[in-house]
Amino acid sequence: ITKIITAPVGANIRQTLVDEGINVYQSLTRWTNCKGKQLCGTCIVNVKEGGMNTNRKSMDEASTLRENPDTYRLSCVTFAYDDVTVETFPPIKAAQWTR
Repeated sequence: ITKIITAPVGANIRQTLVDEGINVYQSLTRWTNCKGKQLCGTCIVNVKEGGMNTNRKSMDEASTLRENPDTYRLSCVTFAYDDVTVETFPPIKAAQWTR
C-alpha cells in the first residue's frame, strides 16, 4: 500500500509516520519500543528514494544498522528536508534483534 504524506521541512520520519497511524515497529517492539529515544534500534525503515534529502547517519545509527543496506535508517533519528520515499517493515538481518 502506498500512502502520500505531506510534512513540514525537517520533519522527523518516525513521528510523522506514527502521527499518520503507520506502525514503524516490527513484532512485539510495537509495544516495547523506546518511543523515539534511539535506545532500542527497532524503528527501521528503508529510505528507498530521496536519501540525500535526509540528515547524515550518526556513528551510533550506522553501528546499529551495520549489517543492513545503506538505505536503512532508524526513523526516530531521521529527518526529511525534501521528498523521500520510505518503506516500512523492510527485511532485516537476525543480528538486528541482538541489540
